[in-house]
Amino acid sequence: MVYLLLTTIIWAFSFSLIGHFLSPIMDSWSLSFFRTAIALVVFLPFIDLKISKKHKLCMVLIGSIQIGIMYLLYLNAFQYTSVSKILLFTITTPVYVTIFADLINKKFRSIFFVLSTVSVIGALIIRYTSLSQNDIIGFFLIQGANACFAAGQVLYKYFEKWTGRLSNGLSDFAYFYIGALIFTSIGYFTSSNYSPLPSDLFSWVLIIWMGVVASGLGFYFWDRGSLLVSSGTLAVMNNLVIPLGLLVEIFFFDQILDAQTYVIGTLIIIVTIIVSIRN
Repeated sequence: MVYLLLTTIIWAFSFSLIGHFLSPIMDSWSLSFFRTAIALVVFLPFIDLKISKKHKLCMVLIGSIQIGIMYLLYLNAFQYTSVSKILLFTITTPVYVTIFADLINKKFRSIFFVLSTVSVIGALIIRYTSLSQNDIIGFFLIQGANACFAAGQVLYKYFEKWTGRLSNGLSDFAYFYIGALIFTSIGYFTSSNYSPLPSDLFSWVLIIWMGVVASGLGFYFWDRGSLLVSSGTLAVMNNLVIPLGLLVEIFFFDQILDAQTYVIGTLIIIVTIIVSIRN
């Protein structure tokens, strides 16, 4: 739980930093490429070249799905809708996690599906809003990103469980980011719409922070933390970032929210997490 909580706090700030500072000056292809490239540099010194080709390939594929494809969808959504609405659109992630976990286990666990659905309702209470045409485009982009993120974390959890190589995490994530970089590189080098790179120091500090902390350590902590909890807890933990992310928007970016619905929705999410831990 500590790994998941720490990552949630890190990512709560990431939504706002991207939406308010990086997205207005940097296209999604460039940002996704530099984030994954920097994250790969962090883990490359730990790479183990002696592991099997099958193991390497599996980690590359998981990284391609959970980060590579997910980033291309997620970061493009900032071009169409606001930070707060992107946070709202991520509410379906627990349901995707539950569905993928049940498919892998070939067993439907109704309690986790119910908890995931209740968590979605709690998040919806916090931030229900009307949608424009561009918001709809952002919604579908985020749904694709949610599905990729959910599939990646579930695949990693069960891959590590089946292989029993829990001590090989740092090396695994080197291959994980190789897979991610393959897809973000394709997007970056084939796009004709990318903007000039930032010239100010503040923007590059944010990009490096995104690569090292939000991407590198964030995904490492999240996926390693997923090994220590049930699939149900993992599912509902995905929505804790919504109230925390909106809290960042309230305190640092003057976002206005209804206090009553915020508290009710947050309490619902917290209760689903507590119940999932007990099951």
